Amino acid sequence: MVAAVILGAVLISLIYYSSIANKPHESFYGEGSLLEWALMPKSYSGSVQSQLSQIITETIEGELEKGAFENVVNSLVALTEHKGGYVKSLRMTYVDGAWSGQLICKLLPENVTSFTFKVREIIDANGTVTYINISIEEVEEPQQQPQEPIHSTIYINLKEKKPQGGNVIPASLAPVVEILSKGLILIAQGVLIGVPICFASLGVVLLVNRGLLPIWKSLLKKPKVAAAASAE
Repeated sequence: MVAAVILGAVLISLIYYSSIANKPHESFYGEGSLLEWALMPKSYSGSVQSQLSQIITETIEGELEKGAFENVVNSLVALTEHKGGYVKSLRMTYVDGAWSGQLICKLLPENVTSFTFKVREIIDANGTVTYINISIEEVEEPQQQPQEPIHSTIYINLKEKKPQGGNVIPASLAPVVEILSKGLILIAQGVLIGVPICFASLGVVLLVNRGLLPIWKSLLKKPKVAAAASAE
């Protein structure tokens, strides 16, 4: 009887420990939920995911030399296309012998910085950049459906310098005109200085011929007359 009881206890113990060893591991409270939270995509609006996007608005103004408007506009259009953007609108006006106009360009935000520096370089090569203003706004972009990328807007205002008078000197004749103007200035300075000197020299000559020489001749004659009188 004792041996049977001991054998039964051993069998029960073996069955109990084998069941514990084969039982699947259960995670502690919250372990599964923390893992799911770590892998869950973050969003700003609960179930609707969103991300921040930048909307850039920029204004560039420049004053161009006479005749440079067409080349600058063509260069800016080509630059916009090279940067992966497009020209939304182009307005041009010709008044009083000078062109003016506005380009509205659309570009991706990552290309705006390099585009701005290149636009400034093009305008400065043909005139002067007078004004630049940049506005950046961050907005939440929902990701429920795929959307087209947000483009930044760049306003470029250009105007040519108006001619000062009715007759415009061609650029090819500008060096000749400059040389002639400098020559006329030198001649005028020479006249202003030379004429008084000439009159002063003439006055000295007249003073010597009409005043000093007669007096000197008369002084020379007096000794001769005195010598002749003494000899008699």
